[in-house]
Amino acid sequence: MQLLDDLLHTDPAIPRLTVYNDSADTRVEFSAITLDNWTAKVANMLREEFDLTPGDGIVIDLPSGWQPVVIALGALAAGVTLHFPGDEEVNTTPVVFTNLARATNYADITIDDAPPEIVIVTDDPLGRGVEETGGELPEDFLDFGPAIRPYGDSFTAASQRLSDLVSSDLPTGIRLISAGFTDLASLNSAVLEPLSVGGSAVLVTPPVSIARMETIASKERAVLRGTGDAPSKTP
Repeated sequence: MQLLDDLLHTDPAIPRLTVYNDSADTRVEFSAITLDNWTAKVANMLREEFDLTPGDGIVIDLPSGWQPVVIALGALAAGVTLHFPGDEEVNTTPVVFTNLARATNYADITIDDAPPEIVIVTDDPLGRGVEETGGELPEDFLDFGPAIRPYGDSFTAASQRLSDLVSSDLPTGIRLISAGFTDLASLNSAVLEPLSVGGSAVLVTPPVSIARMETIASKERAVLRGTGDAPSKTP
């Protein structure tokens, strides 16, 4: 897997993704090594659990956070297309990563006379699953937290480098802060673009005020870019 090779070969240990959730009073961060491990696990899951191949698709219907990021990276490594709520392909995509609150949106969808595979992802900062955090998992749903752990930390299939998949005019090595993402365009803007130029991304889960964003930007020495629910101050 070559997706994150540029980051791994530059400085594999420094923070590349930092996520704040003020509602839960949490801050977590990931190096290129950790992101690469999670990316491989997700890519292996997509291939082995769901038999997805390059050109197939998944839906990501989740509040922005680190787990949606690694799911997206894993999909890119596996050559799987990303779809988000509002995309026309949502009703024909066989695998959906969502949470308990949003899972009901997919109750009436059938694909080849079968419902889509629903993978439930919590917002737990440690990545614990539904039942591990005291919830109840509906029948026939897959609990992402415990389900992802057995998969390998390396993905042997070839993949394109992120810098070849994502074009960006951001400065090399930029540390960019934003209020997350809601679709592929804002995922690119908030996370994939800074990573593709050897930089890092700071996500602050909405709702968040501009004053709070500026405070975190100063603390993290990051440049503010507004996406999703935040105002914009793009470099």
